[in-house]
Amino acid sequence: MGVNVSFTGNVGRDPETREFDNGRSLTTFSVGVSQGYYDQQNQWHDQGTMWITVECSPTAARQLPYVHKGVKLLVTGRLSQRFYQKKDGGQGSELRVYADAIGFLHRKDEQPQTGGFTGAQPQPPASDPWAAPQSDTEPEF
Repeated sequence: MGVNVSFTGNVGRDPETREFDNGRSLTTFSVGVSQGYYDQQNQWHDQGTMWITVECSPTAARQLPYVHKGVKLLVTGRLSQRFYQKKDGGQGSELRVYADAIGFLHRKDEQPQTGGFTGAQPQPPASDPWAAPQSDTEPEF
């Protein structure tokens, strides 16, 4: 059992794939998440960037050809924390997410690419075959 999370952020480094002796591979990349808040005067107070290492599941790995530095993503997966020994002898920790799904978000100043799916289009209301009749006369039985 783990902690499931969803977060948005910007890719900080291009994906890197490592191959293992058993034939498996693991692809990772980092995502920077802005930390901060707006006060009552609607002023942003920046509290730095939190970096999360993303490990891709086989399903999420299908999106890797489109993941590169600077892309804004929505990542959903399981959170874990890894502890390690730093070069200076101190202890460090790293947040990691095993991504089940990766989605792409447009920046406010970007226009979506044309020719692709643009979402649901408005449709006229369809007639409902199960609706009550709209006439004032009673049907004959």
